[in-house]
Amino acid sequence: MSTNTHTLAVVGSLRQLPTEVESALSGELDAMGRLIERRLKMTAPKWRTALTQSVHMSSPEPLVREVSPGAAYASAVEEGVRPGGKGLPRFFDPASRSIVQWLQGKAFGSARKPRKGSLKFTAMELELRDRYEGLAWSVRHKGTKARPFVKPAFQQLEPTMRVRLITAVEAAMRASAAQGGTA
Repeated sequence: MSTNTHTLAVVGSLRQLPTEVESALSGELDAMGRLIERRLKMTAPKWRTALTQSVHMSSPEPLVREVSPGAAYASAVEEGVRPGGKGLPRFFDPASRSIVQWLQGKAFGSARKPRKGSLKFTAMELELRDRYEGLAWSVRHKGTKARPFVKPAFQQLEPTMRVRLITAVEAAMRASAAQGGTA
């Protein structure tokens, strides 16, 4: 039996349970979703917390919770980038803004930005562009190392989540049977 068929069978059988069980599961899923969300935010690689702040939980269906990072580069951080790929966007492309800011912080630190139009500003922009092009070359030719944070967090919390779900269902079934429901 495939995983998809098995999942559909489980969801189908859950829909036939009393409403008390569904509400207990829903509450437990919300709590576990927040737990996973916190764990992802703690373990995500950080720089200006864009990746961390993009982690969110959604509920597309009543008994489904999805916790995922929303940053465009989250998959590149999780899986890494293989050499020979497309590389980074162009320097002046708006898509490169976060990378340019990161590089500027690494290259110039907290140094005051010179007045726009000055020779120092032009020199700083040219150096930043040259560093960016070097970084783009390195990503294109060498790739980037994977820094997984989603999969390890899920694997670490999965045993706890199983136990909590089973406990919530058993408690709701006992409560339903005690009230004369069909358990």
